[in-house]
Amino acid sequence: MFKRILETTILSFAILISSCAHKGSSSDGAYYKESSYRDGNAAPKQFTPPALLTESDKMDPFYVRTQADYHYSLGEAYSLEGQAQKAVESFQTVLVYDAESSSVRTRLAKEYLKLGQINKAIEQVKIVIEKNSDNKDARLLLAGLYTTIRSYPQAIEQYEFVLNKYPDYNEANIYLAAVYSETQQYEKAVKLFEKVLALPDYANKHLIHYYIGRIREEENAEKNFKLAEQSYKKASELKPEFVDAVIALGSMYKNQKQDAKAMALYQEFQKSKGPNVKVAEILSQMYIEQQKFDEAFEQLEVLEAQTDDPLAIKVRMALILIEKKMFDRAIGKLEEILRMAPESDKIRFYLAAVYEEIKKDEMAVNHYLKIQASSPFYGESMVHAGYLLKNMSQLDKAVNVLAKAYENKKDYPQLYAMYASLLDEAKDYKKALEVLSVGLEKYPDNAQLHFYYGTIYDRTGDKEKVIANMQKVIELDPNHSQGLNYLAFTWAEMDKNMDEAEKLARRAVTLDPEDGYILDTLGWILFKRGNKKEALKFLEAATKFQPTVGIIAEHLGDIYRDLSMVEKAKSMYKKAFDLEIDKKKAKELEQKILAIENQTVPDRTPASVGK
Repeated sequence: MFKRILETTILSFAILISSCAHKGSSSDGAYYKESSYRDGNAAPKQFTPPALLTESDKMDPFYVRTQADYHYSLGEAYSLEGQAQKAVESFQTVLVYDAESSSVRTRLAKEYLKLGQINKAIEQVKIVIEKNSDNKDARLLLAGLYTTIRSYPQAIEQYEFVLNKYPDYNEANIYLAAVYSETQQYEKAVKLFEKVLALPDYANKHLIHYYIGRIREEENAEKNFKLAEQSYKKASELKPEFVDAVIALGSMYKNQKQDAKAMALYQEFQKSKGPNVKVAEILSQMYIEQQKFDEAFEQLEVLEAQTDDPLAIKVRMALILIEKKMFDRAIGKLEEILRMAPESDKIRFYLAAVYEEIKKDEMAVNHYLKIQASSPFYGESMVHAGYLLKNMSQLDKAVNVLAKAYENKKDYPQLYAMYASLLDEAKDYKKALEVLSVGLEKYPDNAQLHFYYGTIYDRTGDKEKVIANMQKVIELDPNHSQGLNYLAFTWAEMDKNMDEAEKLARRAVTLDPEDGYILDTLGWILFKRGNKKEALKFLEAATKFQPTVGIIAEHLGDIYRDLSMVEKAKSMYKKAFDLEIDKKKAKELEQKILAIENQTVPDRTPASVGK
């Protein structure tokens, strides 16, 4: 923190020292000579080249002065435009005409500093000090430059020289104290700051108390907590609107796990001296962390009104509205942001997701499809678009969207899974297997891709590959409830490994106790193993969670039938019949209803096959 203070002063000194080119010392007689170059090892006199200028060939002083002033003005202009290198060249040219000017050298040092050429800046300031060792401003600038390159002993030497020569220059005490703080000489720093505080006419005592507070906190927050707190409070007392002291004290409270005190401090400042954007930023984040979204939103409104770049604030406001399920307002805010930044794929993705949440699927799809292939949101957007289009009974369009996405983006595993599932819906099992094979080459450890791979092989009747892929799913993700369920019903369907199948199904139910299909699988396995009463419990629960799935209703009817609860069985079969859209299956259900009346019942099939 104190290093930043010192660095800030470096440019300030350079600006104060700078003046027009003709101020300060200039070359006597205005001869055209380069006095900044001093050759300590000159060649013998007989080898000296003929002089280009003799004592009688004096340059026109007016010409020299106008050239110096012109190039100085040019350097100033370049500096203001941010062209530091050109400014350096201009000030170097000034020195050709006025090599003795200390002000030009300090101005040149400033431009070197901008370019990060600290050693060259130091070289120029040292030349100034060689000419006048008592030059206070040059020594302060040199001290600041040394601080920038962390040459703290040299910086301290310069500040101490200034204080010895100019004991009443109190700002040097502050700069030296800052260096002491940087070198962890905390007591020396505090003593210098207290020396400044003792001055009756010093105007910025609130800053000194603030600096002491920072030192005490840096030194040892636990040990010096009270001392730091007192200093911050004194700074605020002397200047109540001084927000840095409030923020520092609040931050210290938070570091001490006293969030309530920090919150109260910030709230009081906003109420009495605010609203302040810095405090609003901190408060909004604290409110969000505590899920106090209304209060956070108020602080974000402060930021939105006062910041020069409100986009990020508006995004946070929109996310809060989404969190609060205030979707209409969230849509309004996101559309406002899109008008300001129409190229923002992230905002368009958020907007599409909100439309999807409120079941405006067509609007959601429109926005998802506008997201470009180069966007990091592209893959997920196409997955959502494909899913929604399928639900909108636009399977062909969904397949086309995912086919294009599949060609554009190969680094999003969910895209392979969604494309394969759509091809599965379209009964293009060969293409689905091809897509998943490519995906698994790229992502061999992706459990979900193995899961879909297994389900497609189930469509083609290759049970061994179904089992192999589901076992891989469970190996990669032992808590993959759908993989556990699928392997359980596959084994049960084959009348193999029934003990293990029951274990897998029970584990799946533990992981996902409200999934009707999983409950049905366990009920079916128990039914096949003769445990009909426990099977009934799970099948009734399955029907509760999936009341519109015909195959589950049929299975419950089967167990009612076997337990001689014929009226309930008949009711479930009728429900399954009403839900069934497949004519062949509907005919089978009709036969079951008739069979109850005739006391003859055909075999049943597992729910998972009908999923």
